Amino acid sequence: MDTFENLILELKGKLKKAKSGDKPSIYTEKVKYVYNLVKGYRKRLESIEKKMEDYFREKKKIDDQKGEDMLRGFVQSMSISKTDILTLIDRGWNFIVSGDYTKAEEVLEIAKKKAPENVEVMKLLGWAYMYTERFDDALLLYQKVLSIHPNDSMSRNNLGYICYKKRIFGEAIEHLSKVIKSGKDISAVLYANYYLGLIYFEREMYGDAIDFFGKALEIGPNLLEAKYHMALSYYEKGNKEKAVKISTEMVEENPNNRWSKLARKKLSGDE
Repeated sequence: MDTFENLILELKGKLKKAKSGDKPSIYTEKVKYVYNLVKGYRKRLESIEKKMEDYFREKKKIDDQKGEDMLRGFVQSMSISKTDILTLIDRGWNFIVSGDYTKAEEVLEIAKKKAPENVEVMKLLGWAYMYTERFDDALLLYQKVLSIHPNDSMSRNNLGYICYKKRIFGEAIEHLSKVIKSGKDISAVLYANYYLGLIYFEREMYGDAIDFFGKALEIGPNLLEAKYHMALSYYEKGNKEKAVKISTEMVEENPNNRWSKLARKKLSGDE
């Protein structure tokens, strides 16, 4: 602003000092130019001012809406007792353990409606979705859990497994490797190694698969699914003797286990 004012004063002074024969119109044109320039800037400033007013108006709407949402959440939480949610979580977990994943979904979806931000509800519901192969729904839940608790190893593990099932191998390996590297949750590390073994088995990289199944079995020697897939890996790699040895041990030690039964079928040539 000071620059414009000084320029106008300078031009006015030159007009007053103009000698006879000079053409004051030259200076007048310069003043008009400056005037039009100022006018243009004023319009731009008015446009900016309007945009700022629109921004503050929109921001107030968003803030008001957030306030309403927070109030609604508070009222909702006041109407739901902690015991109610814990009861639903317990029922959902029991259905998962018994293998009734559809019932688990029904119960845990009710719990999620009542307490949409409850992390334990989201984790269990994601687990139920995994077993019914609703991988996209489970993926969204575990992504939300990890946005709240980035160091939740079991959630990251399950997210890795979901990516594996969706054949997003690179992302699956990244998630599972993070779990192993953290080493905070030994159960999560156990399954991370097992899932990585499955990924490499699927990609026909049987040597790597055997390494990861072996690491899983070092932590959990009774993880029969890892033994079964290790035997398959040896078989596909061409070491039939080793595959038969592992499968025979499974059948002898745990004849009624699902994975032992699969191993027996493989040994008998039915599969």
